[in-house]
Amino acid sequence: MSIQTFNEKTKSPLSSGLKNYIAERQIELPLKIIGAILVSYFLAPDPQNPFSKFLFISYPIYKSESDGSVLYGKGYWDLAYIAFWVVNFTLIRECIMWYILRPLAIWGGIKSSRKINRFMEQGYVTIYYIIAASFGLIIMNNSPYSFYETRHLWIGYPHYKMTYLLKSYYLIQFSFWLQQIVVLVLQLEKPRKDLLQLIAHHIITILLIGGSYISNFTRTGNTVFITMDASDIWLGLSKCLKYLSFPGYVTNAMFIFFMIIWIYNRHYLYGIITYALWADSCLPENNECIWDPLNGYWLTWWSKYIILLGMTLLQILMIYWFTLILKIVWKVINGKNAEDTRSDTEK
Repeated sequence: MSIQTFNEKTKSPLSSGLKNYIAERQIELPLKIIGAILVSYFLAPDPQNPFSKFLFISYPIYKSESDGSVLYGKGYWDLAYIAFWVVNFTLIRECIMWYILRPLAIWGGIKSSRKINRFMEQGYVTIYYIIAASFGLIIMNNSPYSFYETRHLWIGYPHYKMTYLLKSYYLIQFSFWLQQIVVLVLQLEKPRKDLLQLIAHHIITILLIGGSYISNFTRTGNTVFITMDASDIWLGLSKCLKYLSFPGYVTNAMFIFFMIIWIYNRHYLYGIITYALWADSCLPENNECIWDPLNGYWLTWWSKYIILLGMTLLQILMIYWFTLILKIVWKVINGKNAEDTRSDTEK
């Protein structure tokens, strides 16, 4: 199915009207929702106030004996925190794009409205990936699985108790990807040629994040987040430099560097994580591989293959995108500038 056919089939007066309504109020609507939640909480600032669940993570369990920090479990109120951050990201995205990145694009000499929009979109996700990767590394470096010690991803499973930073990081990442699906479905960004692949990627990502959170695979999820976000930083930077009309040798060098990071992170490191799930997760010396969800045990010899399926599908999509990267590299070798083959053809 082509992108044009897909768009035509999904077009309706209702969806078009909803899209226009949300697109025109991406600051107004979130501000009203956030304001209403804040006012409702501060009228009675107490943990028992249900609106506190939107503002703060829920389910504190007890203080850690090692450092006195509070550890957290999970439950249905986590959905309130996720929903609040989806609204937050809608506001944050629009404010960063229009009040920071748009003036920067104009100051940088970008003339085309299409390129300004693309610069704003890529600049926003690049800023997010820098922040997300930084927090992910902080969490990893203070954990037993630091520097991809993958056997510690499974030793002592289930890992259902989380620090404040890990839980908030995980739920905020979940919120970000949910909001990105909203951006795609409502076409708040002009669709690219690989729209269907992007939708598939986002759906698989959401299923993996949600599944790993519920199933207590958050250590593995943290390593995957870092692996993905760290490579996307350089992709976004290379595109932004391209839109700012940096010399070809600069953008080409940045793109080649991104390609090296992509191969290392998304195929080598991601492969190590996938292999660890297959080879180490159910070893008797690491944990009890039993099916007892009520007590946090979701990992068995058969359930691990469900997660493996999702991770393999994600790898297939990344291999597809890597073939597009190779096409760009071939252009560079032949003396042409690096250009994203996924971009739309609008001038």
